[in-house]
Amino acid sequence: MSRYVFPGYPAFLDAAAAELGRPELAAPARRVTALTSMANLCAQATHAEAGHVAGIMAKAAEFRDQIATALRAADLMLADVEAGRAPEPGPPAAPGPGASSPPPLSGRVRQFRAARDRP
Repeated sequence: MSRYVFPGYPAFLDAAAAELGRPELAAPARRVTALTSMANLCAQATHAEAGHVAGIMAKAAEFRDQIATALRAADLMLADVEAGRAPEPGPPAAPGPGASSPPPLSGRVRQFRAARDRP
């Protein structure tokens, strides 16, 4: 029976950057500490005794969730700044043919702004 060998995280970073159409981002992403830690745990899990694999993978999943949380926070920060830097709206104009309105802010961004703007 062949044993799985973890190829290392540069291969996954290259694939992810290619999927995003931004191959130049693979190199700087190698400095993300949580991703390095997750990759080390994945590599350990490929060589660990069967009884230890679940615990190792659970810890790796924690790092994945931290990275996902950081990504979501980054998206929320960018959305908030972009919305806050938008020009002040003038008087509403009648929509022309084919005009569309901008998408509404997500509930979380509205909640964040409401909490931030409270005295």
